Amino acid sequence: MSKPTGLTTASILSISLVGGVSTLITGILPQLEREFATVSTTMVEWLVTAANISALVTLLANPYLTHRWGIKKVVVTGLWLAALTGVIPLFTHVYWLVLLSRLALGLGIGLFSPHAIGLIAHTYHGELRARLLGYQTGLGALGNALFLALAGLVVAFSWRNVFLLYLLLGGVALLASAGLPASEAAVPADQLAVKKLPVSRWLLVALAFVTYLLIWGVQLKLPRLFLDRAFGSAELANWTLSAMNMGGLLAGLTFGRVHRHLHQYTLTLGYAGAALAVVLLLTTANTLVAVGSAVFFNFIYSYTGPYLVYRSQLDLPPAQIDAMSSWLTIATVISAFFAPPVWNFLGALGPGTVTTNVLLWAAGLLGLIAVAVTAFFRHQPQPILERGNSHDH
Repeated sequence: MSKPTGLTTASILSISLVGGVSTLITGILPQLEREFATVSTTMVEWLVTAANISALVTLLANPYLTHRWGIKKVVVTGLWLAALTGVIPLFTHVYWLVLLSRLALGLGIGLFSPHAIGLIAHTYHGELRARLLGYQTGLGALGNALFLALAGLVVAFSWRNVFLLYLLLGGVALLASAGLPASEAAVPADQLAVKKLPVSRWLLVALAFVTYLLIWGVQLKLPRLFLDRAFGSAELANWTLSAMNMGGLLAGLTFGRVHRHLHQYTLTLGYAGAALAVVLLLTTANTLVAVGSAVFFNFIYSYTGPYLVYRSQLDLPPAQIDAMSSWLTIATVISAFFAPPVWNFLGALGPGTVTTNVLLWAAGLLGLIAVAVTAFFRHQPQPILERGNSHDH
């Protein structure tokens, strides 16, 4: 698939648009807490992130499934499964049924989400691959923004209507059915073998886990911060989360240009800028400044994701690219599962409320990571492909 058709390209990119659909209910966390008043905060927040841990099951099984049935069938099946199970909470008031439906949603996400990266990584090389991975991140942010913006509209009528938005995945499934090639090469079932990946790549997987754990800490507590400081209603929280993703879209679209100039220090920019944004979010009492800080946080932090993907796949043979893509995806989804207990535990340690303490921890950790990666890169040789000596294919 070195020269994909327009329809095929649209099909691949559409997978990126819906990769983060589990998060579209983030803005209704206060309503979910009222609906399930007898359930702990951590358990309610798990309704947002539970899909990510169940996605781990199908992510691990993905090499076997694609080897057995091909990428197209796996992707389309995953999209339909997510569409149909995502809407179930609209019809029930029972917490455990809602949780089970979210777990089923995750099974679908795990079937299609890793192929958004893998298909690009197989097809392009050098700075062109970096630019397209930036686009992939940007499109993921755009998809999240669109879903959260729609959630901000429908929540005005009823917060339960937010779950109807999962039916839109059916449209993406139809596009994938029409555009993805049926003859996509099968993936060997042993590609996730630990021994095949260098230790340095596992360190990047670990950093990806921490990176996404931090962004979850900010996003999960943002609706509560807005409520506690009277910044606005649930609608404003949803619109802010949507605008944050538009910041991510802008970062994705400009990642290639920034990477050409900063190379490995693109990572420093992302972590340091995010730390400053969280500090501003913590210290302001102004609604517009709070919204702007949240949007800037997501914008600047979104430079880290595509860089971690790009750097992790440099010089890997084709047989290892899918393995690396899968493990990076696994790192991001399990970070979402661990986010509620980790951040609620850390939120109990500090001078302020749980929400304030979480943001303090996030700002401190982001600053430490910025310093650490800068010091590390100063003592490491720059990869050849990052010096601008490679050619786009």
